[in-house]
Amino acid sequence: MRVYKCLHTNRFQFGDFYIEPIRHEDRLEIMTIRNEQLYHLRQAKPLTIEDQDNYFNTVVDALFNQEKPSQLLFSFFEKDEFIGYGGLVHINWIDKNAEISFVMKTALEKKNFSKYWSNYLKLIEQLAFNDLNFHKIFTYAFDLRPHLYEVLESCQFNEEARLKEHCFFEGSFLDVVYHSKINTNISFRKPTANDLKLYFDWANDKNVRMNSYQSNEISLEQHSQWFLNKLNDDSCFMYLFENHIGNPIGQVRIQKQNEQEAIIGISNDEKHRGKGYATKMLIAATENFLNENSSCLVNAFIKVENTASEKAFQKAGFKLTEIVNYEGFSSFHYIISK
Repeated sequence: MRVYKCLHTNRFQFGDFYIEPIRHEDRLEIMTIRNEQLYHLRQAKPLTIEDQDNYFNTVVDALFNQEKPSQLLFSFFEKDEFIGYGGLVHINWIDKNAEISFVMKTALEKKNFSKYWSNYLKLIEQLAFNDLNFHKIFTYAFDLRPHLYEVLESCQFNEEARLKEHCFFEGSFLDVVYHSKINTNISFRKPTANDLKLYFDWANDKNVRMNSYQSNEISLEQHSQWFLNKLNDDSCFMYLFENHIGNPIGQVRIQKQNEQEAIIGISNDEKHRGKGYATKMLIAATENFLNENSSCLVNAFIKVENTASEKAFQKAGFKLTEIVNYEGFSSFHYIISK
């Protein structure tokens, strides 16, 4: 197997499916696939064997030793059977984004289009988000295959743009549709005294105060005393979350009441709301906490009007027990345990 110089990993696997750097021996089968599917590809005419050999011997071979190639191409397999090929193309190394490319054997499209596309996308996300730490991947598609959009949206890609009558095909102008997905990988660390001002700004965010049980604005003096005390409180587990480029995106705090009970709270940075981070933060924090405190039950109390938080806790595996009066407010009571 040849390897790309710019990658840490060159083989990506999910279940029975995997991709590896494009193989020279697949070139003629790839040529056949492309010639059969000219209708949706940016390819002006059928390829010849001479065309394909020249492309592989010059363009493709050169990609493997480049620090920042313009594309990374892979052969795609199910249980060692060659299914198709694709990769990341039109790579923008400065803005950390790339277009997704993929074609499969024509005979497989009718019955297996969704299966192969969805599993291929899982693999290409490993490549783009986990290995390359890219920020965004997207598809550029002529408006000819609506079934493709269904697969993309089921894999949490969003239609970002539609370029009206952007391409000319068989006597008509067609739209071009962009679907994209943002890297939502996160990590956490324990906050330090250097994060005091960050937590202060989060605590006094208008939305945070509205959904808190003590809604009055907090003074810096009050916050400083509270924050520094919590940093040294062995019963308080604080998780500061950062996105894939190290920007702070929010925090989760789990306060033990005793050896059997704890209470959890969460807040997101205003710039990073609506991106699906809350659920991931709750999952990561509770898993870490329960691994260390396996006998503890974690309680969450959420004001009934705070529907966004309720959805995040549900998606994170918390179970609703009842609606209660908590701190004078009608609240959902959710729990989770190991």
